Amino acid sequence: MEEPTYDPTSPFPSLEVLYKYKLLNTPDKTILGMKVTFPPGAATPPHTHHGAFVAVHVLTGAVLNKMNDDPMTIKKAGDSFYEAPGCRHRISDNASKTEEASIIATLILDTEKMDAIIEKEGAAGLVDIDEEYR
Repeated sequence: MEEPTYDPTSPFPSLEVLYKYKLLNTPDKTILGMKVTFPPGAATPPHTHHGAFVAVHVLTGAVLNKMNDDPMTIKKAGDSFYEAPGCRHRISDNASKTEEASIIATLILDTEKMDAIIEKEGAAGLVDIDEEYR
């Protein structure tokens, strides 16, 4: 499959915070879990996550995934992947134009930083969209 180019008219995925806990055995870190639902044809512009470690599990459907300059992959229900701190998520799209896809994303980030972002921008602020796509 050819790598898609981000289309700003594509629907943006919806985000639902499932949990947020301070990690008591890891000072100054918080873990947050979100369900991300991609409507058919949805895409996220290239982005990072403010230095967070991100682990992802695909619940339903399939998503196109490209990290940094690695080759694009297709992750299907049951698959998982992670984003290292500082990773640039270049492609994060629903692989289908007709079916919904959903993932669980778990982020670990400095507590102060996460709290400041969420207070100012909500959970969507944890998706730091590249400047040229804002």
